[in-house]
Amino acid sequence: MSAHDKKQTEIQKLLHFLQVNDESEFSFLEKLTKDEIHQMRLKIIDVSQFTQTDIWKRLTGVAKFFPNYMNAKISETVMGPLIAANMSYHMPVKEAISIMGYMSTHFLATVSEYMTPENAQELINQIPMHILKKVTTELVSKKKYMTAAGFVDVSDVPRLVELSKIIYKEEDLIRISSFVENKQYIAKIVEGFTDERLNKIITVAYQHDMQQEVLTVFTHLSNKEIQRVLKIISQLPVHLKTTVLKDFEERIK
Repeated sequence: MSAHDKKQTEIQKLLHFLQVNDESEFSFLEKLTKDEIHQMRLKIIDVSQFTQTDIWKRLTGVAKFFPNYMNAKISETVMGPLIAANMSYHMPVKEAISIMGYMSTHFLATVSEYMTPENAQELINQIPMHILKKVTTELVSKKKYMTAAGFVDVSDVPRLVELSKIIYKEEDLIRISSFVENKQYIAKIVEGFTDERLNKIITVAYQHDMQQEVLTVFTHLSNKEIQRVLKIISQLPVHLKTTVLKDFEERIK
């Protein structure tokens, strides 16, 4: 992923949080570096969600007096996803996961849109896979690729490999990958794909003009995996094989 692409991803994350539809109004962001935009995004989240106050800690303190099934019900019917997301940072992981077990998948997916993955890495990596799979399926069905990608950047690789198995459309995989900064994570996932799925990913990428994303990930593969990819490419239809080989060889020089 080029420096320019990384910056564009940070801009999209910021505009997504601010619920901006007209990007032209924020063209001034192009003057900033990727790190400056990243720092500004986290600061805006801190201020807008009162992260720097003790309000969430106090609410979490009150929640411990209720059974977890009731906390889940109150979150969904009264507090809403924003409050639920912020409270999750301040309660024991075991308690947060217990409450999640009583929440609907739809609500959990909405909560994930308000979470800052950087603030919830421990929690994210301990959420049971059956819950995580349901939430991921919901996010993908709603085309919330950026939200899904934010969790990829802070998740353990084995969990990502497992999640990739329930994302059945190659286009969805590629679109999530386009918002992930850590392409080495994506490369590790790709190494576990069958030749047949890699063939489909390459084909779909070129059909939807998303080949640059796939080629970028391929550059992070081991030499052994690169040879496997080259073999797969050699089996593509002639008109596609020539194009892919040329593009790929230019990337791995």
